[in-house]
This record gives sequence, C-alpha cells and structure tokens, in this order.
Amino acid sequence: MSFRQFSRKFKKSFNKNLSRLAFNLQNDTNQRTSWNVLITGGGGHLAENLVQKLVENARDELRPDVVAHLESQDLHLENQSGQRTNARVFKKRIELAISRKMSSHIQIVLLDLLQPNEELLRNDYTKYINGSFTDYEIMKDALQNIDTVFHLAAVGMTGQYATDRKACMDINAVGTMNLLSWSRQNGVKRFIYSSSIGVVFNGEPLNNVTEEKEHSENFYNYYCESKAHAEIIVQNASCDELKTTVLRFNGIYGPGEKRVTERVVKFMLSGWWIAICEPNGIEAQTQLSSVDNCVQGLVKAEIALKVKNSKHGEIYNIMDRDPVGTFSFWTPLNQALGFTDHMINIPPWILKFGGFFCQNVANFFKVDPFMTSLEVDLLTVNNTFSIEKACEQIGYDPAPSSMPEIVEMYGNQQTAEDKLKRKKFFLWRMIFIIFAIISLIIPIVYFSWKNLIDCYIFLNFYVKFLYKKFHDLYHSQN
Repeated sequence: MSFRQFSRKFKKSFNKNLSRLAFNLQNDTNQRTSWNVLITGGGGHLAENLVQKLVENARDELRPDVVAHLESQDLHLENQSGQRTNARVFKKRIELAISRKMSSHIQIVLLDLLQPNEELLRNDYTKYINGSFTDYEIMKDALQNIDTVFHLAAVGMTGQYATDRKACMDINAVGTMNLLSWSRQNGVKRFIYSSSIGVVFNGEPLNNVTEEKEHSENFYNYYCESKAHAEIIVQNASCDELKTTVLRFNGIYGPGEKRVTERVVKFMLSGWWIAICEPNGIEAQTQLSSVDNCVQGLVKAEIALKVKNSKHGEIYNIMDRDPVGTFSFWTPLNQALGFTDHMINIPPWILKFGGFFCQNVANFFKVDPFMTSLEVDLLTVNNTFSIEKACEQIGYDPAPSSMPEIVEMYGNQQTAEDKLKRKKFFLWRMIFIIFAIISLIIPIVYFSWKNLIDCYIFLNFYVKFLYKKFHDLYHSQN
C-alpha cells in the first residue's frame, strides 16, 4: 500500500470516528433521562394497548435525533465515495438504531397476577412482575426509580370478589391508598387512576353529566362503592411532589376487548341477540369508551401533569364524543355476523327481572353472571357525559367510534355460508318464540279461571318443554 493510499484510508477512518465521537458527546451532554413507568393491571387488554402507545410515542421522540445522525453519516459517506444509501436500507437502519436506544429512553413495568401478552415482553425495556399491588414486599422493589404509575387494577366487577365487600374495600380503596403512600415514599411524580361512571350512576337518567356530580348514595355493587372511595383518596393525595389524576370510563370496548366486546360477539353468535328495549318507544342513549380513547386519555393526562404548575387532583370523563343508542350501536356488528336487524321490542321489566335473576343465581353459585342489574340499567336508562373539561384541560380529542374496526375483525372471521345459515335460523327462532308466547298466554288465562292446581301442572310441564326446545335450538346453532 502506497503512502498516499494509506493517508487517504486513515483520513476517511479518522473523519468517520470523529463524527461518531461528536454524536456520542452530544448525546452525553444532552442525554434524555430514562422515563420509568409502572402499570398495575398490566395483564389486561387496556394495559396492552397503553404499552403499545407508550412505545410508539417513545420511538417517535427518538426518531428525529437518530435520523439526523444517520443522515449526517450518510452525507459524509456520499461525499467520500459518491454512493447514496438505498432508501429501504436507510429506513431499516433508523428503526434498528431506535430499538437500540429504547432501553435508555423508557422502562415499563407491568404488574399483575395475570400474565401479559408475551409479545410485549420481547425487548429489553418492558418487564413483567407477577404479584398484587397490595403486597408491600413486591411493591417496594417494583416502585424503585418509577416516575409514573398508571393504576388500572381493581377487583369486584365480577368474579369471586363481587359479593365480598371487605375484599373490594381492602383492595380497591385501602390498597390504592397504600399504593399512593408507597409511591410518594419512592419519589413517584405522577399517578393516574382509572375509575368508572358506576360511582355516579344510580339508575336515574344522566344527561351530559359533568365531573362535578356527587357520588351516588346507593351503589349498585361493592365494586362501584370501593371505586368511589378510591377516587376521594386519589384526589386528596395529590400534591406538588405526587400529582394525581382520576379518569372515568364507561363500557370499555374495542377489537379484542374481552369484558364487553367479545361477550357481545359470543352472545350474538349464539343466535339469541333477538330483542331490543325502548322504554316509552325511545331507545336509551349512552357514551361508551373505546380502548383507543381510554389510552389517549391516560397518555394525555400523564403529559398534562408534567407541565409546571399544571392542575392536578382532577377528575375527567373519558368517553367517545357522540352519544349512541344502547342497542343500535351494536347493530352493524350483528349484521356483519350474518344476522338480520329485525328485533323484538321487549318491555324494560323483562330485562330488569333477567338482570336481577342472573345476578342472584351467579352470586349463589359463585360464578360470573350472564348480565347484572347495573348492565341492564345502563342499557335502558340514559347515561351521557360531558367531556368538555378533559378536552380543555388535558387536550383530549376523542377518535371516532371503533365499531368499524370491530366489524372488520369479527365479520371477516365468518363465512358467507355461516351468515346465510344464521339468517334462516333466525326466522325459525322468531316463529318459535311467538308460538311459545301465545301458547303460554292462552292456557294461563283459561286455567286461571278453572283451577290453580291445573295451572301449576301446566306451567311445570310447559317450562320443561321450553327448556328442551331451547336446549335443542342452542346446540343445533353451535
């Protein structure tokens, strides 16, 4: 190798190393502090979507610096060699460089007794801790170096704790109080609490209700009562050292969401989504909370708390922008699954009795109810809310309804043959129901005038007959 060739090669290598050194020095001088997040209820669907959004935002924050650095490198290389980097290769280099920097930019801790989606953990910036937020031994380590807590965990909506007031209060209220105390001891700066409209709904119509409405005096269940106590605790704990915010959601739904959406899908596929309820001929209106809008509310509430002298200790309603009919909202999904939109209109008392019956039977056998009294009243009574405060104070801007994505996801899973079969089967099911109602009413009227014993014998036989027919129809459908 000649001296000129060696000199050219050395100069090229030196310039490249000098550029890299300058970039590293700039990073050391202006390095962003890693943001550490703890999410309780980390195994749930909402937490999964929140993690995805936090990761997306973190990558977007890193991208400008990474792109500028790589463009500088490529410009230098182009000046030296006259070769331009392929656009596709350059894009891959950007994403790879961002991935390498993620662990120093954000750290996410998922805490739950339920294992989260494994896809979330296939990196070096998200980890899972198996445990309860009420366990001090676990939390004293989990809260180390945490900046923000998203408290999504709670018990008692359904399941084994639904009828246990002490457990609901100990976990949802006292547990939240302890978590706040431990968070402050560990230097946590922000605390976002997820709550429910169940704390203010008591069965009476709510129309465009603001966050100023007082808590209900007659709660539907221990879950709602404990969440109301927790709201007060979170608000009162807010201070400059630990800023808190409470977000109220209503009927969280979205593609893949199990608590509401997939329950509705399964019920529709059973073929028994055949009725609506319009008290006095008017369908009740509601405002649900899509998963996307819940995540947006959580993220923007946290960002708002970072602002100096920002408001804290506030409550915000986080729902979709526009009210929808409690039954008609789901009609596009029912049609996408292959069912007709012709429905029986039943009186409210039938639904209310069904909710009461299902809830008490479920409580007796210690299983999740098919439906609850709270769910029935939310279907038959207006419950709409003002989101103006959230829009003004934290920049909340609700996205459109997620129903199109739900329809696409679940509708595409159905074949044309399945849809045709369901439409035909729906007709026969309606005929059977009409026949059953008529055949029940006529004998009752007749026997009530004749003999109560005969009436009892007939009803006993009739209930067994209907049960057998229902059983046969259900299994022929599935």
